[in-house]
Amino acid sequence: MPLRIPRVPYYRERTEKEEKTTEKEKPVWIDLYERLYKERVLFLCKEIQTPFVNRFIALLLLLYLDTDIYGNYNDTDAYIYINSPGGRADGSLAIYDTIQYILADVCTIAMGSTASGASLILVGGTVTKRIAFPNARILIHQPSSAPIRKNIDGLVMEAEDMLELRNTIADIYAQKTGKPVDVIQKDLERDSFMSATEAQDYGIVDRVTKFKKEDPQ
Repeated sequence: MPLRIPRVPYYRERTEKEEKTTEKEKPVWIDLYERLYKERVLFLCKEIQTPFVNRFIALLLLLYLDTDIYGNYNDTDAYIYINSPGGRADGSLAIYDTIQYILADVCTIAMGSTASGASLILVGGTVTKRIAFPNARILIHQPSSAPIRKNIDGLVMEAEDMLELRNTIADIYAQKTGKPVDVIQKDLERDSFMSATEAQDYGIVDRVTKFKKEDPQ
């Protein structure tokens, strides 16, 4: 039997006047993910492909187009929890660019496996707010293309495009980690797996969370 998404109660925010003059409203029951969205908590836990990318970007933009009842911009941090095998490089760059575009800070959190394009999104979070769980694994590597039959001219053009894409990705990692571009380029030549602490040393994340201390008995 598939695990259904649980529904949880939600109370809308009330003005000070409403708090004083009206009785408390009954809760609206919404699904768990929608409730978390209202707190600006997002999950990137799928392969990064075009339909998902478009929905994810639309949701991120919607959260930060909202204003409060006084017309003030909401600059509450967003939290993106990442457990993804990666996917399309262009889709990953689209999410990365959106994170840089919105005015609010974005906290990115690696959990489980954060691989390929997902690590690009992880490093794109606000500096000092990029986090990894202790057992998270991070993977960086160069982009690859799907095996498609092409003529010689098509292969040359694709190779040039892939080289430009690789340079763009290397520049982003270098800018966000503080490492020289030539070091990044060398590390992208192969699959570079990192533990959470190794990713911190590399500059992909700023800190590793700690487990809660056990209560003394």
